[in-house]
Formats: sequence, structure tokens, C-alpha cells
Amino acid sequence: MTVKKVEEFRYYEMPVGRYDLALLGDSWITTYRTGEQHFHNFYEIGYCYFGEGVVFLGDKSEPYRAGTISLIPSNFPHGVHSKEGSVCRWEWLYLDFAGFVERSYQWDEYQGMKILEQITQFPIIIESEDYPSLSGVVRAILEENRGQKEFNREAVCGYMFVLLQELVRLNERMSENHKKQSLHVEKIRPALVYIETHFHENIKVKTLAGECNISEPYFRKLFRNCMKVSPLEYINTVRIQKACDFLQKKDYQVHELAWKVGYTSVSTFERNFKKIVGDSPKQWRLKSSTNREFVSYQTKVLRGWLE
Repeated sequence: MTVKKVEEFRYYEMPVGRYDLALLGDSWITTYRTGEQHFHNFYEIGYCYFGEGVVFLGDKSEPYRAGTISLIPSNFPHGVHSKEGSVCRWEWLYLDFAGFVERSYQWDEYQGMKILEQITQFPIIIESEDYPSLSGVVRAILEENRGQKEFNREAVCGYMFVLLQELVRLNERMSENHKKQSLHVEKIRPALVYIETHFHENIKVKTLAGECNISEPYFRKLFRNCMKVSPLEYINTVRIQKACDFLQKKDYQVHELAWKVGYTSVSTFERNFKKIVGDSPKQWRLKSSTNREFVSYQTKVLRGWLE
């Protein structure tokens, strides 16, 4: 699918005397579709209970699954798009961190401003299993809103103090990781360019390592750290993306299409196409061109670096 550049502003009002607003329950079990990205006046935290798809973050995108947590600063465009045929359950938490920090850090306004700056630098997508402490605090705030027990407001304020510290630490770690990953991606960039232009050939990992002037073992490790997949998985993703591009222009025979994108075996091509796209080439071709989703976020990352 193509996400429109137009962005919708969604304004929420906090309940009187609170700094949190939760959107809970069965009404958020649905198939999400992003026609256009939107942004909010408050910090948004999303928790995915089940389903899979893509979270769009401006010009970038990240996959999501059960246990994914989205952390979106206010005024940052974003959207959730479910995988074709996937029903998902998310719950949403909107937090007035500015108001909370202003009240809580009256004794040290500079520290409060510093905290706000640190947690609102960029959106972050994480997996709850990788960050159990932060995940636990988010779930606790959601449950406090669900239960509405006595001293609920006080409990949430306590959790928000802890959440602020968790977000500060996470952003510090992510900032450093962004710097390191940028340097690492530059090291493997020649390989990304080579795959983009030689996808139809028999590509060897040794050749890709040579393009980057590094050893093959180090290249394999660095590539996986940067792209989150192996070189072979990435090559297959690019080839299938190219196959989809070709199918949009012409109804190729399967064997002809397989050859055009670098496969010598039709069965291997069909197996990879089905694995990555979810349909056979013929089924994909028959679908409406207006209802197609990104084949894989990795290919979008590649294009971003090449641009």
C-alpha cells in the first residue's frame, strides 16, 4: 500500500486531574489500515497483544508482532497497518509528560526540561521481551486504568516516575545505537548497492564481503546486526520485491519471472515468494494494485540508504 503524505492531527483531552488517558478493550481488536499517517498532542504508547503488521514512522517503517511496544512522541507522524488478513489487538496510552514533569520537577525545572528533551527525540519500537522493566511499567499503567481501583491516580503517577527513568535510559541507549549503526551500515553499504544492481545474478557472500573490503565472517556478523537478517535472507527479500515490481508491469510466466530475479529453480522461487509475500505469484498478480502492502521493511531500508 502507499501511505499518503497528508497527516491528520488527532487531539485528545486529558481527564481532569490526570496525566494519562488509556484506550482499552475489544474495540481496539481490528484490522488496522493506514490510509494516511496521523499525530497526537500527547506522547503515545501502544502495546500489541496479538497480530502482526507494520508501524509507519514518517518515512520509515518497522514490523510489529505480539509484544511490540511503540513509543511515539507528540506531533510525530505515524500509523499502524496490519498484515493482510491479520486481526490485531492493540491498546493505547496517552501521557501528558509535559504537564507531569512541570508539576513534579518544580524544584528543578532544568532537570525536568532535560528529561523531556531526552524522551522526545525520536520514536522507538521495541519488543517487551527485550525490555521487561519498561514493559512491566506500561502494562501496570494500562491495568490501573482498566481496574480503576482506589488510589488509582496516585498509583499511575508513581508508575509515571518510573516510566520516565526507563525512557531516559532507553533513549540514551538508542541514541548511541543509532550512531553506531549508522557507522556500521556505511561499512556494508557497498554490499547493499551490489545486491540492488546484481540481484539477478548468482551472488556469493564472499563477493559481498570483498565489495566491503572486510572478511566474510565479520561481514556476516555486521550485516545481521545492521539489517536484522542474514545476507541470503536479504538477497531473497530484494529479489522477491523485484519480482513484484515486474509483475506490476507485465503478467510473466513463473519460470520467466524466476529467471529474471536470479533464481535457477522455479520451486525455490515460488517457496520464497510465498514465504515473504504470503501469496503465490499468480495470486499476488490477481489482487488489486490498490490493496498491496509493503513486501518487506528491509527493502524499504535499502532504498532509503541508496537515496
